[in-house]
Formats: sequence, structure tokens, C-alpha cells
Amino acid sequence: MAQILVVAMRADTSPAMMLLRDSGHEVLFSPGFEPAIRKLDQVSPDLLISDVRLGGFNGLHLVIRSQSTRPKMRSILLDRVHDPVVAQDAERHGATYIGGTVTQQALSEQIAKLLNEAGGPQRRWPRKQPLKGLVFHVARRSARVIDISYGGIRLELPPAETIPAKFRMAIPGFEGVFRAKPVWSRYTSVGSISCGAELLEANPQIVAQWRQLVDSIHGGA
Repeated sequence: MAQILVVAMRADTSPAMMLLRDSGHEVLFSPGFEPAIRKLDQVSPDLLISDVRLGGFNGLHLVIRSQSTRPKMRSILLDRVHDPVVAQDAERHGATYIGGTVTQQALSEQIAKLLNEAGGPQRRWPRKQPLKGLVFHVARRSARVIDISYGGIRLELPPAETIPAKFRMAIPGFEGVFRAKPVWSRYTSVGSISCGAELLEANPQIVAQWRQLVDSIHGGA
């Protein structure tokens, strides 16, 4: 699972958001240039997808500003029309430029290509997808585990108005209660909530319990 930052003036008109909405990636959205700058101060996405025209700003400047602090981040620039000057500047700065009408297939292929370059985004810990249904108790609700790693977990929860800023989670039949912090969340096409959370535990004993739990799960990466 990669982290992707999409920058556009409106999410509902962004072809990238429409394509990625139900993907397995962690998709973040920034409504314009300045919010994107603030977001890039907080996160290190694997891929930046930005409209070139962001009101009075240019999406290419996001790429240029991020080169020194995010050297491994790949970039795609989307333009309403093909501009050969912008295309040349994008190529010079290592960004993929797509001008004119873009199909979902073409955009999907570019995203997959960039994420797969050099082995794809490097994960600190491999994720495991349970081969059988695995349920956690999270904030007094049952949540299905999508994937899990030493660093955190991705869950599917029933619909709710909000997700707590921090929550405790436990698995029936396994000793230990673990604290986690949501990093992102979104509604799925069926109305449930997909949520990625990082483990907050610092106690070595509890961390060891969590890793024991992860190691006990049979699944694929």
C-alpha cells in the first residue's frame, strides 16, 4: 500500500481522486497549492499527483519545492491541455506530465509504473493480509482486519460519525490490549469506513506482544 497525495482545486473533479477512491492505497487530498505545502510538511507520500493549474499557482512548483526534502517521491502532473513548455519543465524536474484528456486506464498505468519503479515504495515493515477473516474489537465496535504489520494496521469498520483520535484495540482470544492512532480514514463504496492506524505503544513488553500477534497471523504480503 502506497501513500498518494492528490492536489486539485476540487476533489470531485479530479480524475486521480475518482480513480483512487476505492483503491487499496492511502489517498490524501489537498484542495490547492498552499494546503498541499502544509500537508507536505507533515507527510512523505510515495507519489504526488497534482493539477498543473491551481488557481494562481502552478503544480510544478510543488515538485520543485519537494525535491530536496522528498527526493524519493515520484510525481505526476495533470493538465487540461498539452503545454509543451510545461511538459519540458516537468521532464527536467523528473515529473511525469500528462496533458489533455486522460483516460482512467492511462492514469492507472502511470501510477502503477511509478510505484513499481525501483521495487516500488519501500516499506519499513511488510504487511500481512489474513487468509481468513480476522476481527478486532476497536472502540467498542467489531472491525475487520484488511492488513497488519509491526507498525500498524488497516481496518474496515462499520459506519460512524467520527473515529476517535486514539483508540484501544484487542483481538478475541489473544492476551493484550493495544493503543493506536488513526492516520487516515475514508468511506468505502459500500458505506463502511476504511482506516489506517499506527501503533502507539512504547512499552517493549506490549510491543513484543503486538509483534507476536502479527507473527501468528497466516497471510500474504
